[in-house]
Amino acid sequence: MVEKEFPNVPGRPMPVAWVTETYSVSRQTLSLLVREGLVEIEKEGSASFLRPEMIERVRIIMALRKELGVNLAGVEIILRLRHQLLWYRNRLRDFPEGSCIDSDLS
Repeated sequence: MVEKEFPNVPGRPMPVAWVTETYSVSRQTLSLLVREGLVEIEKEGSASFLRPEMIERVRIIMALRKELGVNLAGVEIILRLRHQLLWYRNRLRDFPEGSCIDSDLS
């Protein structure tokens, strides 16, 4: 097995070229995702990188588009709902075990 030039290290930003190759997404598609506000690219000098959470968004977007045929408007809605679900899940974890949370959810 040949080691990639940029091994995927959790928590580490990865170059755009690595992301486009790994997730089979063209630079044009990635540029479209950036223009639509679905993905953010960080620049450091002349190099462009994606943070781990943006890499995960690209992975999710490409799966929704290729496997399920979801259009960009649908992708945006799904990502927003996913974000809200994760936010609520994290909030619920903060409640002590056995506490009443019904009043907080109304």
